[in-house]
Amino acid sequence: MPPSTATITLFIGCFASLASLSTSFSPDGHRKLSRPKTIPHTQFNLVPLSDAWDASSCNDEQLFADLVAQLGCKSLDSKGRLIQTTSIDEDDEENTYRLYLATNVDDLPPIAELTIDVFDASAITLSSTTDWSAMEKMVVGALVQPTISMYNAYAAAVGYTEVLSGLRRRMRNRIVMDNEDATTNYDWLAPLVVPGTTSSLSSDTTETSLEIIAGQSSIILVLAKPTDAGDMQAVASVEVRLQPTDAKIPFSQPWLDKIERRLARFFPFDDSVPIATNTMAATTAVKTEVTNKSKSAPLRPYLCNLCVSPSLRSKGIGRALCRIVEAISHKKWQYSHLYLHVDPDNNAAVSLYENEGFVDVGRRWNASWNGGANKIGYYVKRLGKEST
Repeated sequence: MPPSTATITLFIGCFASLASLSTSFSPDGHRKLSRPKTIPHTQFNLVPLSDAWDASSCNDEQLFADLVAQLGCKSLDSKGRLIQTTSIDEDDEENTYRLYLATNVDDLPPIAELTIDVFDASAITLSSTTDWSAMEKMVVGALVQPTISMYNAYAAAVGYTEVLSGLRRRMRNRIVMDNEDATTNYDWLAPLVVPGTTSSLSSDTTETSLEIIAGQSSIILVLAKPTDAGDMQAVASVEVRLQPTDAKIPFSQPWLDKIERRLARFFPFDDSVPIATNTMAATTAVKTEVTNKSKSAPLRPYLCNLCVSPSLRSKGIGRALCRIVEAISHKKWQYSHLYLHVDPDNNAAVSLYENEGFVDVGRRWNASWNGGANKIGYYVKRLGKEST
């Protein structure tokens, strides 16, 4: 690995951690509804997903109750509430988990706590030089290994802070500030970059601007209920945003993705990977969605950070969240492909995604400074019948 690449490794290793713990636009971050609609917030600034979905539906568009039934989300009722075995008054919000949209920075700490509880701090640490080739070790090992060790010590100590900071940055364009009117008629599910925008880009500046907007416009869903302490208890969450389809695993801080993509232009690599052992290999029709290297990768919906509390697993919650993200991507954002990364060692996650129709794209972000991250699977699912 040449010295210049060593500098890249050192720079990225000092500041970054991975976010995939498994990532027409409006300047103000929201598209106004075409007709007056008010959506009540909870005391935690959360917006019920069922209300947000119905408010963004026009004319004969499908309402949330019908959507849940169509998707076969057996763990959720018509209002996005968790169906439990014990009998609970459906109007008793204090004892009922419900699916919400995070809209304020105050909504994020419980989600960050859940993320750390499910994935633990090791998910945001960097690989050591033991994963590198002999040449890489010889050129930069002595310099970079101490830096990685220091960063990993930092990540283990303040992993919660890092995850929370990443959540705030990635949904920056959708955050409602405390001084804003909570009943403002926002379309909470609006895409901030519409399909086809990147196909007609005329400059790198425009392309970069759209990627920055997309990187700061995540929708974060959380299954939660209030607590006696006036906080909320989060038991499941998932994130969806637009991400270039170049197989890169996103960092928790979007600006680092921009830097790494620019560096990759100067240090190209082979992104192919044999998937002969993958029985769910992508078809040619799906693979053509990922553009070749001579063109910028288009922005497409990207599912990440799907986590469910261990106490509520095997109840279909992860499957329901996955299908709802698909519905947002296809029905609200008008895209026809959804991407994600998944650790091949996470058998439960791989089984879930493959059973839901996701297939391996057959590409990896094989940058020389990427450590063992190129082993993470990159999957795609085609949504609906249209092709975007």
